[in-house]
Amino acid sequence: MPIATLPAAVAARIAAGEVIERPASVVKELVENALDAGARRITVALRGGGIERIEVADDGCGIAAAEVELAFARYATSKLRSDDDLAHLSTFGFRGEALPSIAAVADVALTTRTADAAGGVRLTLRDGLVIERRPLGRPVGTTVEVRDLFSRLPARRKYLRSASTEAALVVQLVGQMALACPEVAFTLAVDGKPVLSTDGSGDRARAALAVLGQKVSRDLVPVDWSAPDDWPATVRVRGLAGHRAAHRPNRSGISLFVNRRLIQSRALTTAVEEAYRTLIPTGRHPIVVLDLEVDPAEVDVNVHPAKAEVRLLRERAVFGAVQRALHEALARAGVARGWAGAEVDGQDSAQEPQLRGLRVLGQVSQTYIIAEGEAGLYLVDQHAAHERVLYEELRLAQLAGQRAQLLLEPISLELDPATVALAEAHRADLTLAGFEVEPFGSSTVLVRSIPALSRQVDPVRFAQEVLIALGEAGPADDWRERLRILASCKAAVRAGDPLTPEEMLGLLERLGEKELCRTCSHGRPTALLLSHRQLEQEFGRR
Repeated sequence: MPIATLPAAVAARIAAGEVIERPASVVKELVENALDAGARRITVALRGGGIERIEVADDGCGIAAAEVELAFARYATSKLRSDDDLAHLSTFGFRGEALPSIAAVADVALTTRTADAAGGVRLTLRDGLVIERRPLGRPVGTTVEVRDLFSRLPARRKYLRSASTEAALVVQLVGQMALACPEVAFTLAVDGKPVLSTDGSGDRARAALAVLGQKVSRDLVPVDWSAPDDWPATVRVRGLAGHRAAHRPNRSGISLFVNRRLIQSRALTTAVEEAYRTLIPTGRHPIVVLDLEVDPAEVDVNVHPAKAEVRLLRERAVFGAVQRALHEALARAGVARGWAGAEVDGQDSAQEPQLRGLRVLGQVSQTYIIAEGEAGLYLVDQHAAHERVLYEELRLAQLAGQRAQLLLEPISLELDPATVALAEAHRADLTLAGFEVEPFGSSTVLVRSIPALSRQVDPVRFAQEVLIALGEAGPADDWRERLRILASCKAAVRAGDPLTPEEMLGLLERLGEKELCRTCSHGRPTALLLSHRQLEQEFGRR
């Protein structure tokens, strides 16, 4: 049956399903409306995960008493003044769909007052129809109460998750919006218990402390980068970037905003993760909060019903801006030179511990190097340290065009057909990485060169391990980067390899000369530093 022939209330509910999916959808729409109304304080309260009741109160400009009913009419909006506004949207929403969509799937009560009104008004709706209107005293602003979400739509309600899960989604959402708008004070209560509160001071670091907790917020560094005049797009990137232990096993810690609008973007998420490559362990994802200020004329916000996705006119330029902003922020914070366990908070990055002038004390289990320096005692993972050194050498050699070490005679390697096919498909990338590989039948390859390394390696074992690992690793966004990581790992000294004192000292000196020496190419720590203060505390001297 075409929607046009359905009863108006039923048709409205079907259309509302495009926007209202769960309690978090309701909260998002109401909070965005409050922000568009100029609110400086927003309070959110839930009961039963928001399924039973949601209340969002703000101190914004309110709605004129004569226009309260109009606010619930479909397609009505006061956010557009002219047609030109469509090309330069600066509000969170403009279609006027939030309130009518919510009223179509729940019971709604709205109270509001403008600054020039002597009192407020309360409007109650059921099935999208007004059932009561009465005057009510209240401060300037708006409060929206939503009850019994999807109660008359059992087919939709049965797909909601448990109350605790729905509440957790709202908590995450409100936290993200508080990070996007640190100048607004957010308060969230779940079943009468306060869960979140920010002060609205405008300091994003303070908002992060309230939202993410002290343990995470202390490992966040500020990001503030503006595109230079010759950049392809006008963009500014501000926010917070995690380092040290600020990473998670999933991408839930990556919060991206475009002009303060919370978005989902595979491309920009990839930009963030590539900026952290080799800085955090493989399989982990950074905690990052970034707000991208882009010319509204270059952003299409109406490509997704819930406005969760946007289309950027100059996406590649914004992609590069994200990476540049993160690289510079992490470099300013001295992340490249920091050491796990080091108590260097508050120091200038130039004063952080360096691997210079160390005295090698020995080797533990033929795996860890023990050395003494001015900052304290270093415990160095010899494989991770050598892997970082080789990774940087390969990267710099490839940039200089010095990639390959020709072999006296080709090496014949027997591999499974899938690996041979993969090597053929990425033959150009292998050549640029220093591996000249030529398929020789369905299960054999000839290796004519390997990357030029400062360490002597068994070319047969080295080439075979890299090619096998290449087949096991799965797809990659950047095969050249994947090859550098694999080559540096397979060529590095391993746990159990004995090293002479000269070799250990040489490795530490070479590591100290490399950028990002805190981690190996897989993001694992290369060393731990036990400072003099830590040693004194452990032995009860302080």
